[in-house]
Amino acid sequence: MCGRLACLVEGRTLSVRCEYKSSEGGTERPEWEGSFHQPSYNIPPTTQVPVLYGRLGKRYLRSMRWGLVPSTHRKPLREFNLSTHNCCSESITERPIYNRVFKLGRRCIIPAAGFYEWNSTKGAEKIPHFVHPAEDGKLMYIAALYDKCKLEGDGSELFSVSVITTSASSSISWLHHRMPALLETEEEVQRWLHSGQLQSESLLSLLHPRTCIGLYPVCKTVNSVHTNGPDCLVMKEPPKKRKSVTMDKFFAKKPKLEEQKEEKIKQEPSESTEGNKENENNKEVSLNKVKKEERSSEDTVQGVSSVEQVKYEKLSQ
Repeated sequence: MCGRLACLVEGRTLSVRCEYKSSEGGTERPEWEGSFHQPSYNIPPTTQVPVLYGRLGKRYLRSMRWGLVPSTHRKPLREFNLSTHNCCSESITERPIYNRVFKLGRRCIIPAAGFYEWNSTKGAEKIPHFVHPAEDGKLMYIAALYDKCKLEGDGSELFSVSVITTSASSSISWLHHRMPALLETEEEVQRWLHSGQLQSESLLSLLHPRTCIGLYPVCKTVNSVHTNGPDCLVMKEPPKKRKSVTMDKFFAKKPKLEEQKEEKIKQEPSESTEGNKENENNKEVSLNKVKKEERSSEDTVQGVSSVEQVKYEKLSQ
């Protein structure tokens, strides 16, 4: 699928970027028909996109409505409710709205800086990615079909376009199962634009998955169609990885706890032993004190006895 584009080049510069070799062998620039396209970082369907198309061997640029409105539509534009901004390459010849313009040779190209795509995986976070040409500075040539109609009321002529999509290549299939059909070489562009009303498998064979792309995640500000500025293309920083605890690490913590418990148990007896030693020391101090007191008593008794003996001897005399 393709639901958002970026076309960053101003009209005159875009004409220079789309130079081509004419049938005479010289270099020509496609002329603008109508007003110039205004650069935009975020182009949603139903708005204007630049379109490159061929007529009588020459190439032209025109700003067209993204979302094909068939020439058979005569009512006001607001009454056209079909979703036609994308056209599947596999069903071009099966759907009348696309088969008719394909047969008329109304094949064209949208020259873009790139397109935005969101993750289509069920349950995955819808992070937008900007998809661009793998070669720096190169325009992305997106194959498309266009038509024109006269609207009821003022009778104005409306040019409109539909992006052709194909199955996704290996470069983007992890993100989305569809991608725009891209043209890579000048030869392919020439065949697509200037084959006239020739309907052949050789043209349809150009619409196949391409790997000539690069991509990177951008901020979700681009989700809003009202956001339009350089911030749309700023690369989103990858989220910081959270420290995850695996089952092995979880169970590895248990032995540590057991070791701590065992260490605590080992420490408890040593503490009691130290307490016992302290008690024994206290008992020994007390015992020594008692012995000292007993010695002191004995000395006192002996002293008293000596005094009494002296008194008795004096009385005897």
